[in-house]
Amino acid sequence: MSNVDGLADFLYEVGQLKRTWRTGWSLARMSNRESVADHSFRAAVIAMILAELEGADADRAAAIALIHDLPEARLGDMNHLTRRYLAEEKPFRQVVDDQTDRLTARVRDLIQRRAEQWVSDSSAEADVARDADVIESILHVRESLPGRPDLVARWHTYLSRSIRTASAKKLIDAIAKSDPDDWWPRAVTDE
Repeated sequence: MSNVDGLADFLYEVGQLKRTWRTGWSLARMSNRESVADHSFRAAVIAMILAELEGADADRAAAIALIHDLPEARLGDMNHLTRRYLAEEKPFRQVVDDQTDRLTARVRDLIQRRAEQWVSDSSAEADVARDADVIESILHVRESLPGRPDLVARWHTYLSRSIRTASAKKLIDAIAKSDPDDWWPRAVTDE
């Protein structure tokens, strides 16, 4: 089997994230489900922007955010309650190693380096990616619970506690004052 065959298999596995539902929202009785891929995409865009604001490497931060949930293609989504009972870091490294073992050395090493930054929390880009992960969840809550300001506030407070960077703190303050439906009327009138 060639390295390209291994890459094709890897990309099919990555596609599993489009069909892997995030489980934490069902605990909150939210009907607006999202896949892990849905979450990771917006988290990567947020990470890229936050990194630029923080003076970090935007491309590296986006890459870390893109792969931060890659192991969930094999493990399923692990919400905060589930993670209380698992030593998450060890299986994360092992899963990424297993997922990438048939890739070319250059591709394998790239993915493993980004995954290691996420796990070891060893860089400004990892800080930004972690903030982006949280901010994406805050946005999802605000979009999913219209008419429930009590639950939105509870989730906002819970999730915001882990924010690290100054830019992310400013952004979550702006998000708290925003309405998820206000962007599009402004976009239409800006024509």
